[in-house]
Amino acid sequence: IMVGPGTGIAPFRAFLEERVISEAKGKNWLFFGNPYRATDFFYEDYLTGLEKEGKCKLSLAFSRDQDHKIYVQHRMLEEGAEVWKWLQEGAHFYVCGDASRMAKDVDAALHEIAREHGKLSEEEAVDYIKSLKKEKRYARDVY
Repeated sequence: IMVGPGTGIAPFRAFLEERVISEAKGKNWLFFGNPYRATDFFYEDYLTGLEKEGKCKLSLAFSRDQDHKIYVQHRMLEEGAEVWKWLQEGAHFYVCGDASRMAKDVDAALHEIAREHGKLSEEEAVDYIKSLKKEKRYARDVY
């Protein structure tokens, strides 16, 4: 599971290219967002092509295309049950991009998913996320 809004998509494009070339097993899911779909959907043809081929699930958040802002963390929460299922099946969770806002909001959403869909207490959710980090299944490259 990759969360990379804006320029945070850069490493995930490379991840996806490598996984396609090497015919890697397992599923791929990209949460991507930017202000406007029409002008800011980086690698749109490539990514939608992967989705059509069944090689990547896309969850998109274009924050300024409607009256209320929608960000990647909102999409994560909307699909929280499936995010939780993937994590229980061994998925790795990667985040790349803005450290000051997005990464914190994505982390908070991940904790909420663990509480809601994993039926964990606040303390158990914190411990679960820590265990993902310790197992190197939750990695962040934020700036």
